[in-house]
Amino acid sequence: MEIRKEKHPAFLSALCILTFIGSGIGFIGYFLLSLFFGKASEMIKSVTNLTSMDGITPLYFILFMVLHAFSLTGAIRMWKLHKDGYFLYLIAQLVIAALPMVWLSWQAFSFTNAIFTLVFIVGYSLNLKVLK
Repeated sequence: MEIRKEKHPAFLSALCILTFIGSGIGFIGYFLLSLFFGKASEMIKSVTNLTSMDGITPLYFILFMVLHAFSLTGAIRMWKLHKDGYFLYLIAQLVIAALPMVWLSWQAFSFTNAIFTLVFIVGYSLNLKVLK
């Protein structure tokens, strides 16, 4: 009896691996930020142009942690060639991009995040035909 494994397109594999790394680091980072919020607040103020952490609470970081977990789950599903992973990833990434603007203000918009999000969504969209 021969077991056939479905082969991943190289581009899909590369996207998934990069998402595993990015979302994995994001999950761990936001977990640590929410766990050590007091110390993290001081550090964030010292390395950014934020003068106040008003409006940013541990819940803010917890939401990002959960969204990165959904993003990672979506990538795992796409690695297994499941189309539902694409939609899970898409929703998580769109909320990740929008949450700072909704929570803080439109000035929290990140062009860098938007570009990376767009590139990955387009990349995954190009692989939709191989997902089942």
